Formats: sequence, C-alpha cells, structure tokens
Amino acid sequence: MTNSAGRGRLENPDVLIGILDNLPTSIFVKDENLNFVYSNGVHCEMVGKSESDLLGHSDSDFYPAEEAVNFIRNDRQVLSTGKVVETEEVATGVDGRKTTVLTRKATMQGADGKTYLIGTNSDLGEIKKRELQYKALSGTVPVAVAQIEADGAVTSCNPLFQSLVGDGNEVACKSVLASLSQANAAFPGGACKFEATIASANGRNVNVLAISSGWFELEHGKCTATISLIDITEMSELRRVNAEVSRLNAELAAKVQQLAEAQAEVVKKGRMEQLGQLTATIAHELRNPLGSVRTSAFLMERKTRDKGLGIESQLDRINKGIVRCDNIITQLLDFSRTKELNCEKGNLDSWLETTLQEESRRLPSHILIDVDLGLGDELVPFDPSRLRRALVNMVSNAAEAMVGHETADSAKTSTIAISTFAENGHVSLRVADTGPGMTPDVLARIREPLYTTKSFGTGLGVPAIEQIAVQHGGRLDVRSVPGEGSVFTVWLPLKREPLEQDVSKAA
Repeated sequence: MTNSAGRGRLENPDVLIGILDNLPTSIFVKDENLNFVYSNGVHCEMVGKSESDLLGHSDSDFYPAEEAVNFIRNDRQVLSTGKVVETEEVATGVDGRKTTVLTRKATMQGADGKTYLIGTNSDLGEIKKRELQYKALSGTVPVAVAQIEADGAVTSCNPLFQSLVGDGNEVACKSVLASLSQANAAFPGGACKFEATIASANGRNVNVLAISSGWFELEHGKCTATISLIDITEMSELRRVNAEVSRLNAELAAKVQQLAEAQAEVVKKGRMEQLGQLTATIAHELRNPLGSVRTSAFLMERKTRDKGLGIESQLDRINKGIVRCDNIITQLLDFSRTKELNCEKGNLDSWLETTLQEESRRLPSHILIDVDLGLGDELVPFDPSRLRRALVNMVSNAAEAMVGHETADSAKTSTIAISTFAENGHVSLRVADTGPGMTPDVLARIREPLYTTKSFGTGLGVPAIEQIAVQHGGRLDVRSVPGEGSVFTVWLPLKREPLEQDVSKAA
C-alpha cells in the first residue's frame, strides 16, 4: 500500500479481490450486457453456482424467466439512470427454495472506461427474523424502548413505553420528550444517559434513567433515535433511605465513640483516685524508713571511711537504691497532685537556662545538650516547680532512651536538643533526642498511666508531663520515628486560658 494525498491505496488487485471474496456479504459485478464478471463466495452460495459457472452468464441462465426478467429490468434502470437503487427481490435457488433479499445496486466506472453494475444482497428473511426477535425481547425487558424521529413521532415502541407515556397519545409522548430535553440539552439527538423526572400517562411523577442512542440517518434524509427509559423511582427512594441509614449510622458511631471516651475517662478517674490513695500510703509508709536507711548509710560510710574494709561498692549500691526509691515516690506524688498551680509570669528562657545547668550535671558524660532558646524577654505564666518536674522527666526520658545506643557516627551523636519558640499565642518547650525512637504500638500507649517499656520505670513519666501541660492550659505533642529519635513538645498559652485537652494527638 502507498499513501497519496493522505489516502491509502491498494496497488495489488489480487489483494482487493481477496478482501471481497472473504466479506460476509453477497457481492456481484455485471458488465454493460448484464453478464456476471465477478461473484464472491457468499453470492455464489446464494445462487448455488460456482464463480466459473456464473462468469459470462446472465440471470436468465439461472433463475426462472419471471424472476430473471424482473432482475434485468431493475439492472437496466440502474445502468440508464446511474442512481443507486434499493429493492426487495425474490430469488429461487437451485434447491427450489425462495429467498427474499434486499438488493442494493449502483454503477461503477472501470479503469477500462466501461460502465459496470455492482450489487449486494442481504437475506431479508434473516433480517426480519432478527427484527421479530428484537421486538420479542423489547416486549419482555423491564425497560421502556421506543424509536423516534426528529419531529417527535414514535415509529415503534414496546408495551412498557406505551403504558408509561400513553398508547398512541402523541401529545403525551411529545410532552415527555420535551421534559427530557429540558433535563438534558443533548437529548435526543446526542448519545447521552441521565436521570430525570417525567409525568407518566396516569399523571404520576416517575424518576427515570433516560438513554438515547443519538440520531442516525435513514434514507431520504430522515433521522431516527432509539431511546430507553428505566423507572428508577423505587431505586431513588432506596437511595434516600440508604442515605438516611448512613447518616444515622454515622451519628450512632459518633455517640458510641463519645460513650467509649466517657467510659475511658471514668475509668481513668477511678484509677487516679486509687493511685492517689496508694501514693499517700507509699509516701507515708516508705519515706520515713527510707530516711532512716539513708541516715544509717551515711553514718556507716563516715565511720568506715579509710578503714580498708572493701564495702564502698555496697554502700554506693545502697545510696543509688535509696535515690531510685525516692524518685519513684516523687513521680507518684507528682502524678497524683491535683492542687491548683501557682502560676506567675516570668522569663521562661532565663529560667530554663538556670534549670538546665543544674540538670545537665546529672546526665551521663557522653550525652551532649544543645540549647536554642528563642523567646527572648517573652513573659510566660507558669508554675516553676511543676514545669521543672515536666522538664526533668523529658530530659531523663531522652537520656535513658539513648543509653546503650551510642554510635561512632558523628552525625548521630547522642544529643538532647532543647528549644523554645512562640507561635499563634502559645510558646513551645521542645526536647528532642537522637535515640532509637518508638514503634507505632509503643507511641500509641506512651500516654497511658503505668505503661512502661523499661525494666525499672513506673510508667508515670509521660503521663505526668502531659498532666502538667494540661494543668497549665496547654498540651503535649509527641512525635517519634523508629531509628530517628523522639520529640516531646509542651505547648503553653501566653494567657492563662485552658486549651482543650488533646491527649491522643501525636503531631
């Protein structure tokens, strides 16, 4: 094939003949004497003769005289007028069976300058059979189907369409078509699908899904379209009910969530009350004997000093055990305190600088503290003793997280970064570490009282930090990525107005 002026062209006539021979349509060509010069396979089968038997012969050699005369008359009309003619013809095959065919004939100018007649045959019996099948099918489907013309006339329709718009009621039909056109400007000329409401023959409003094939041309310039109407009134009601059920389910889910949160709050308050009672007992029953142990250890160390008894390590373990027990009691007391804070406006950065100098002496030597205080002379209302406990807990947690996770990589030096800044009427106190971070499961539970991943912890460090932040009218944000460390941020308001508690947020 070559391309000339943008169009493809077959150079080999054998290829074209091969295409025509394999088309599923009866095709034949006659010369000016109406003798066959070409017949494809389907046409040969229809006549009952091979192509070699047909070539050079006319219809009178194969069909009864009356049929042959009719064929030849129609052929001469096409040759004389040059117009395309479409007619129904009856042809008798070699087996004597009569077949009604739709024949379409036209003239063609050959390369040799001669005029040829080319024709096609379609078995109308098969076409009519399919039409009957289509009508039978359209009469049983639950869809209103109709064939309409450009002027709104209904050329055919199934029973459901008749019952929907009125049998033979042209006014009602045009009214329905007009309402559909108003709902969609493309209807019926353009292929479209949409939902609309129409007035049915009995005056009832019906929600329908309207589908149009769009116009396609018939002979003599006429246009027709196939339209389908599906009654979706019940479906629309079902959708409305489903939407209402979905809304009610959403409301129920919200109520259940509120109930679960209220129950959790009640349980938490109950545990807090129990913890308060337990703390008071522990503080009373343990701190007095613990003071005696501390005093005794001090006197024992003083009396045995420089005696060479080799008990220094045991005395050191006793002292460390006393400090740990005292810290546990302090954490319990801090968490169970509900008394009003003693907040006064002060320079938070200056206070932090002094406090961090004291706390840094208690940290392991390999941990560096990087301080970036950005509040300047901003005055913040806070309770120094309570906020100190929150700061100590955050720094201690950061240091403990990095113990055993030291690295030779200078970019991952064990560092605690402490910073402050102001934003949207609040100030933040941020403590970030370069430790191993927390898994999502641990992060989800880190705020629960008594939950801990440490063999020596009480599980009250983070809850105490959050409680202190909330008591100040602020909140605690926790962010942690495994392998990248953790960031604890306490937000405090510049004005003493409590913020809504958000204990689940992990920004």
